[in-house]
Amino acid sequence: MSIPYDEPENLCWQTRVGAEPSEYARALADALERIFGEGVEDLDVVVARLNESGPPPEGVAEWTRSVFEAEMVRLGPERGETNAERR
Repeated sequence: MSIPYDEPENLCWQTRVGAEPSEYARALADALERIFGEGVEDLDVVVARLNESGPPPEGVAEWTRSVFEAEMVRLGPERGETNAERR
């Protein structure tokens, strides 16, 4: 007996097709994982922790709310974007 199921969908934020994340992106992801793992949820605290122990942001002296938000947009997929569009 076969149970019908929907074909799994490969969502763009679950898989990165093409280029591997840079060393910087990996270091930032590790730092964010550590910060969120400590239960931090406030963006100002996240930014402060990145300035204390995370990788420095690319192209500017320190993390700020606006730098963090811009970096998340730059490194992440656009809303509704598919993997094919990221190639």
